[in-house]
Amino acid sequence: MTLQAGEGGTSIIRQRGSALYLLAGRLWAEARVSEGHGLCCLLPTLTPYPLSFSTQWNNWQNLQQAALPAVGRIALALDDDAHEEAVLLLLRHVLDVDSGYWLELERAVPNGLRKEVLAKLSELEERTSSTSSLGGHLKMLASHAGSSDPRERLFVAKHYRSTTKHLSNDNHLTFMKNIQPALQAWLKEGDGAVFETAVGIAEMLGYKLFERSAYAEAEPWLSAARDAGIASAELLRARWECRLYRGDERAAAEDWRAAEPIDDPAQGLSLGFFYRGDRQDRKAMGLARVARSLGKVAGGEDPCRDRPKTKKAKATSETERSSLLARARVLAEEAVTLVDERARGDEARARAGQGVTDRGFEVRIFAARALVREGSGDAAGALDDYRRARALATAAGLSWQGDLHGEDIRRLERAGKETGGAIPESFDPDWFLASERSDDERSRAAAVWCAQPWRVVPDARERGTSIPIAFALVKAIIDHSAALWKLGDEDGVKLPDRLELAQRARPLLDRFADRRDADRLEHVLDDAHEIAFDALPRHEKAERAPFFAFLQALGDSEAIDEERVLSALSDGAWSRVRRRLEAKLDELDPLRDVFDATVHAGAPMEAVAAALAAYQQLFRNDWASFATPRPAWVKLARPLERADGAKLAPALIELIRREQSVPGHYGLARLPAKSLWPLFYAWHPSTEAFLLEVLAGKLDNGKSLSAIQRKTRHECLSWFAGEKELATLGAALAKRRR
Repeated sequence: MTLQAGEGGTSIIRQRGSALYLLAGRLWAEARVSEGHGLCCLLPTLTPYPLSFSTQWNNWQNLQQAALPAVGRIALALDDDAHEEAVLLLLRHVLDVDSGYWLELERAVPNGLRKEVLAKLSELEERTSSTSSLGGHLKMLASHAGSSDPRERLFVAKHYRSTTKHLSNDNHLTFMKNIQPALQAWLKEGDGAVFETAVGIAEMLGYKLFERSAYAEAEPWLSAARDAGIASAELLRARWECRLYRGDERAAAEDWRAAEPIDDPAQGLSLGFFYRGDRQDRKAMGLARVARSLGKVAGGEDPCRDRPKTKKAKATSETERSSLLARARVLAEEAVTLVDERARGDEARARAGQGVTDRGFEVRIFAARALVREGSGDAAGALDDYRRARALATAAGLSWQGDLHGEDIRRLERAGKETGGAIPESFDPDWFLASERSDDERSRAAAVWCAQPWRVVPDARERGTSIPIAFALVKAIIDHSAALWKLGDEDGVKLPDRLELAQRARPLLDRFADRRDADRLEHVLDDAHEIAFDALPRHEKAERAPFFAFLQALGDSEAIDEERVLSALSDGAWSRVRRRLEAKLDELDPLRDVFDATVHAGAPMEAVAAALAAYQQLFRNDWASFATPRPAWVKLARPLERADGAKLAPALIELIRREQSVPGHYGLARLPAKSLWPLFYAWHPSTEAFLLEVLAGKLDNGKSLSAIQRKTRHECLSWFAGEKELATLGAALAKRRR
């Protein structure tokens, strides 16, 4: 291409035609050479998802659409003298665009080339098809990644790009290891469609590793994208953090300075999720992230959760630990200094009823300094920072965050206080199952917990303190406070200071926050304020008035405790909460039901603990395709054999019937085989009659089984019939087989 640049004459740009975006980037760089950027190529990105929280992904789609006519014309121009390059150009864009744009691309491409591209596409799809896992599929593709045919390499690169784009819960480091050899080889090509795709993969992989706090692995990929011409301010800021983490402050400062002239500060910066800010906020976020990561390393943790833990890992020496914490403190203090005054202003705005959701990132900055302070032995300073972070989270009003950092606050407040081996106030399976727990302690705990009326819904609100209803109600109000106070303002209601009310409610909330009974009650009374009151925007103003009167009563009270919360409820509100709880009792705590059943059956504490451990695993794992238990689970359940099966088996059967009567996400469910496993160890001959009911499908809520489900059911019941020598069940199974 010949470029006419004003009165400065012309310049020639030579680039392979299959790398259209890089060609455009080189053209743009040459046209702006007078700006002194010093780059041979200028592109903002080569991926539709440069950041996992990017809000500008539609810009890439717009670019794809705008480029389509040019793709067709350039392919035609290349076809006579560089046919393979024309095919590569088309393949690059066919593989890059979303399926919905293929029809538009068809119209832009001549028939002859279109047929060749489609035929090659089908051939490559067939040669590289795989039904294996992600790792297996990547290894299969690796055998094609070094092909002498650039079209084949491009096709593999397309798969790698697509997988990188959607990489979320998989181990990012393992994924990088799988594609690294091919990606490095493609980047060495230096030009063309394969190279251009590889640059986009490197950019995206670098960002994703960076977000995973894998700084050492992220930096080379970010640098590769930068060297190829990706002139993105956020790429430079990501590399700035990577370089800060490894202690290269001079190189980090260069990246920060280089990023400034690229973006438009008037547009603001995305700081993740709902958050927006300016360069000062972005710098504070980066400093805090690096400080937090250094603090984790000093504490013996790896900031990247994907990095495997090995026994050979070198322990951090005291000298290294002190050095890491010193660096972390400097960064954390600078981060807080940058946002402290702004955070105070945001709290003031929240008190005035203004929305500050986009400033929620400030929470992370104070929490990062708290972690560093705690690691340095400054528990009081850490507690102050965690409290500040929690107050800012309340101000931001993101309901899904819940009691952010409340657990850290309570942990630090409890530090140094002797519990004296006290029994928890309510059912606590982790305490009960702790290896150091004696049978005597377990017996005393069982006596206390089983005397609690946790399944009895009080008939009057004055007796509502027997279960933590007030906690569930107040927590829902605090979690949704920003939206609720906004609604009150629209209704012209003067409400108490939102942040002050939340602070006054903390003693009540903190008392119950770590208790299982409160957590389970909050689960079944999800958004309890909506159950008790008509507090939604769709309701009429007059219908919402009782709810706002309730809030005013809480604001006027001297203390926000259970008695005050319950007494402020109207009779109608209490009745609605009571009815909902009565309807949800069987969902309240199935594990607690198991505990009560085994204790009331007179099982020894060893068997009670076995039941809890075994059922915990049953509730946590799907295991829908397992007909019989695995050895690890059998080891947990075997102590059930020491219980009196005549008492325990009927109780467990009753639990199974109750569980089958509770609708799940898709309604009433078929009985899974795993529900029967505990009966094998808490055995009693009378259980055979129940197993015959299961065989007849009477526990499946009228639903038929699939072929796989029938096979699993049959294998499970055959296991019972064979091991327990059940003649009647065996005959019934044999009859079914015939």
